[in-house]
Amino acid sequence: MAEKPTGPTRQQKWRKRHPKRYLAHLATQNALRLGVIKRGPCEVCGNPKTDAHHDDYDRPFDVRFLCRRHHKAHHARDRRNGA
Repeated sequence: MAEKPTGPTRQQKWRKRHPKRYLAHLATQNALRLGVIKRGPCEVCGNPKTDAHHDDYDRPFDVRFLCRRHHKAHHARDRRNGA
């Protein structure tokens, strides 16, 4: 049986490259868990199953709620526009 390669996982590498984003995600997760902020429906289509989206990682509790489809579309639009 082959051994698993050791070293950081893809997720661990992302966390190291993007510490501000990672901390904003943690703060948002904790705020949602503690009831400080409430998960809302997608602001585009109203789907109740949503992701929290940060427009500014310096403001971790200022989030917009988007369903997976619209969240991915938002980021694709940002990439096309060079943001």
